[in-house]
Amino acid sequence: MDYGQITKTTLINILNATPRTNENQAVINALLGYINQDTIQAVPYTYSAVYWTTGAASYLASGASNSPANVNIQADADFLILNQTYDANNNNASTTVSARLYPGVNVTISDTGSGMSWMDQAVPVPAIFGTGMFPYVLPEPKLCLAKATIQVLASNTDQTTGYNLRLMFNGVKLFKYPGL
Repeated sequence: MDYGQITKTTLINILNATPRTNENQAVINALLGYINQDTIQAVPYTYSAVYWTTGAASYLASGASNSPANVNIQADADFLILNQTYDANNNNASTTVSARLYPGVNVTISDTGSGMSWMDQAVPVPAIFGTGMFPYVLPEPKLCLAKATIQVLASNTDQTTGYNLRLMFNGVKLFKYPGL
């Protein structure tokens, strides 16, 4: 994908894949607005939900549910999520590629602006987040409007191990520029 510009064809495909629900109306309107622009500038960007502590401790204690991590989409541009990655450790111990940690953590994700949940129930982190080398590519890019909040609820299902966890939403910020 050319990160310099997003094509109208890509935007039309995303629009066609977006369910026509009341919750999605603002996203549909935004996509129609982008399609009518002369130029869309796409700037690579990552937003993160962070469950992390310093020292010899883990933020997500074994068997615990934690308060939500809120990911606030900045007001300067809408954000198109293309893939998702995670980083995890136990008590801030270092990890290697060959000893990659697969956290026993389930998450639910929702857009608090629309009230729309991204899933019907909590799912394991490795099922919807990949590694930096092998990111989880979304079946369809997900558009989050400027000023939206993505809320992530994490529950550690492992009864013996605590985790520090970073969940990354990787994609592009979309800027509208008429007539460039």
